[in-house]
Amino acid sequence: MCGIAGAFHPDALSPTAVAAVRRMQAALAHRGPDGEGLFQSRRVALAHRRLSIIDLDGGRQPVRGEHEGVVAVVNGEVYNYVELRQALLARGARLRTVGDSEVVPWLYERDGERFVEALRGAYAFALWDEARQQLMLVRDRLGEKPLAYATGGDGTFYFASEIGALVASGMVPLDPDPVAINRYFHFRFVPEPATPLAAVRKLPAGHRLLLSPESPQPVPTPYWDVAHAPRLDRDPVEVIRGDLEDVGRIIVRSDVPVGVALSGGLDSSIVASLAVRHAAGPVKAFSVGYPGRPPCDERADASAFARHLGIDCIEVELDASDVVAGFDGLVADMAEPIADVAGSSYRAVMRAASREGIKVMFQGQGADELFWSYGWMRQALRENELRDGQPGYLQALAASLRDRMRGPPLGSPRGLAQWLVQGGGFADALAQAGRLRRGPEAAGAFWDVARPAGRIADAVAGIAGPRLAPEARLDGLLASFPRRGRGESWRRSLVRAILATYLLENGISQADRYSMATGVEARLPFVDHVLVEHAVGLNDACADAVAPGKRWLRAAVAQDIPEWVLNRPKRGFSPPTRDWVASLVRERGAELASGDLVGTGLLSREGARRLSRPSGRFDRGLRDQIAYQTLVLEQWFRSMRARVPSPGGQ
Repeated sequence: MCGIAGAFHPDALSPTAVAAVRRMQAALAHRGPDGEGLFQSRRVALAHRRLSIIDLDGGRQPVRGEHEGVVAVVNGEVYNYVELRQALLARGARLRTVGDSEVVPWLYERDGERFVEALRGAYAFALWDEARQQLMLVRDRLGEKPLAYATGGDGTFYFASEIGALVASGMVPLDPDPVAINRYFHFRFVPEPATPLAAVRKLPAGHRLLLSPESPQPVPTPYWDVAHAPRLDRDPVEVIRGDLEDVGRIIVRSDVPVGVALSGGLDSSIVASLAVRHAAGPVKAFSVGYPGRPPCDERADASAFARHLGIDCIEVELDASDVVAGFDGLVADMAEPIADVAGSSYRAVMRAASREGIKVMFQGQGADELFWSYGWMRQALRENELRDGQPGYLQALAASLRDRMRGPPLGSPRGLAQWLVQGGGFADALAQAGRLRRGPEAAGAFWDVARPAGRIADAVAGIAGPRLAPEARLDGLLASFPRRGRGESWRRSLVRAILATYLLENGISQADRYSMATGVEARLPFVDHVLVEHAVGLNDACADAVAPGKRWLRAAVAQDIPEWVLNRPKRGFSPPTRDWVASLVRERGAELASGDLVGTGLLSREGARRLSRPSGRFDRGLRDQIAYQTLVLEQWFRSMRARVPSPGGQ
């Protein structure tokens, strides 16, 4: 796990561009505190920062192939490197190290650009072929490792593991992208390939990019798409059990101590069990909780399962004052704005692991998305299947009223206030009826089932400044929804959509950013691409794929996970976010009026004033969420501005 950066010019790199690469390399020191390396040729420079995980003494980068002119810098881990090395040695390769990164240039020399299809892991890399004068950038299939790029004013192409490193190059303007910012307010992140900066784009997951003097413009092309996963008509329990054991065997490979983020839930318990069974050394668990041990505190459950496994469990406690005090550091660590209030908890776990000397952490992201654990995913499926019948207005409204109308909650003054504002579910029913009435050519109901797109669009329009206001429309948001392919089932389409948005930009991104900020590598067994392909293929073949969520997964691990974990109700990772946001608004809300968002015209002064007030019982949570998103975005732009080098600085 590392950080990479570099530059390419179709004629020749200038000394200014080389200095910019050096600045990017320095800006990525947190991703690789154990060493650095640089390769420079006439047209290209490749920089690397190393976090030593495998082959501690011999794994320095850049790495070369059989020929000195094939050079690569690699971020991440190729989990099946042992098998790939054995195959290369059998083909006569004279490998120089015992690490995983070296397989990249050697496989390229033998199999060409399609060699990436043999890789299994989490990686982003840049490879330079001196003979062909060609630069190749590649990002892993599920997007576990980030890679962003921009083109400077003189035509120099820059790339780096993080947007902040590109900004630190001094070659990237901080002009915001209003379309991307509008989508951020709807999604709580910016869906790729866009970023909050107009000049910067992300290489999409599962894509490669080739640059040469003859073809200097960046045009990413896909080498993998889960939409092409074959239908799999096999026993799902047997398939999933085999895949988990297979990925468990290869993903634990490490020459340094390993740990696991453990909650009381099924997913992290499965990951902990895999790590303990397959790791070469002892495993440590880490769990986060909150003062007074409220219902969302899962430390007791995590400790109980750690005792079951025979491993130590380190507990972390986080309160509202910690969240407020750590807010600037949180935003700096997230590298790009991700407005998930639970991020403070994820970060606290990674920081605790780093203090304990752990350099590899296993986490459970991906299982909820693959195995229909979220109620809003199942609701989206129901709505889209109803919509295929093109219901009339009254039919759509009747179906929505049956789904959404409910009685008042008892014993919760805030819940009752929200129930009254929502009309007992009538407002949600109207929104659902509107989704059902969209034409069949429109994007499917997906994210707006969980996040009320119409209400968010109104809220954003109410706070938008002159730069954002023209883009703060619902149609711009709907255009970003993934569309169903011809002949594609809704099951496959919706899983594909959540993998490419919520899982990628929220779950996977946070795992990478908060771990790497502390010199720790996150590994996510459930997003192994083989397991993902099989889960998606089983979706189309098996009638019981959707409900109840995780039926197959529970059956697949029943021999390894005790019944008291298997049958525990799902709670989700839900810290006391309302208290945290209220504390942040009190402490930081007033800063918005004189901040970067108002200064750049993204936020109006009246909008800043509204968001600086604490929310009331009748806000239904949306105002809190918009306030938190705005505070994150404001601090992110401030942190980016602080990275811009001073004139004449090196």
